[in-house]
Amino acid sequence: MTISSEPYKLNQWQTSDYVDSWLADQPAQSGYQPAREKLVSLLPFEPGDIIRVLDIGTGDGALSLELLGVYPKAELVCHDFSETMLERARQRLASLSAAVRFVKGDLRDMAWTQAIEGQFDAVISSIAIHNVAEGSQGAPERIREIYNEVFGLVKPGGCFLNYDLITAPGPAVERIYYRERFINEQTRLKAIMGIEKSLQELEQEFQERRRGRSTRSSQPGARALMNQLEWLKQAGFDEVDCLWKETRSVIFGGFKH
Repeated sequence: MTISSEPYKLNQWQTSDYVDSWLADQPAQSGYQPAREKLVSLLPFEPGDIIRVLDIGTGDGALSLELLGVYPKAELVCHDFSETMLERARQRLASLSAAVRFVKGDLRDMAWTQAIEGQFDAVISSIAIHNVAEGSQGAPERIREIYNEVFGLVKPGGCFLNYDLITAPGPAVERIYYRERFINEQTRLKAIMGIEKSLQELEQEFQERRRGRSTRSSQPGARALMNQLEWLKQAGFDEVDCLWKETRSVIFGGFKH
């Protein structure tokens, strides 16, 4: 789930305090876990299969835990930039008897694959690769390069599935995305915390949080879904498709035939 903290200070993934604070907030991000479950359910294998899987940006191991619950015989490699997050993943997966290896690497560095040995039946990722697009003018191009690098890690017949956040293709769709975000936040605050806020209040708070974060955003539409599907095709993936979508949260990927 984490990539690198170098270009901006907001996400200080190397520090225990920041990571623990972020993890404590995860129950509020209730949409993440159902999407992770959906991603695992989309993998084209049987539960008893012995498969080799790479989890890119594993974070605290939430997606890996879900994977091993369905594929207990999987050989798993968990990759992340943050040693702090990798330690949380080790703790989370410690009780399982599965074969798990933890690898530290930064997706912004084209050499990130060197510490990863061999190829995989499936490469998966959850709310991670979009972080490469934060704080760098060349970020969309780097994501395209990452898809090329991932293609080299997939076995013939294997697949890549990515659950991530996209940008809207234009301002009209962006307004729809944000309105849906505020409606979901409004519902969550009332249901979990008993707090009632108007959509206008939530939008104002969001805009205040965004102030001073101009370095975190790539150009509008750069990570739009259609662009990313095209990048996967250019990388060599076949049968590229969006397999699940809820506004800006998507699961997409392709096969290596």
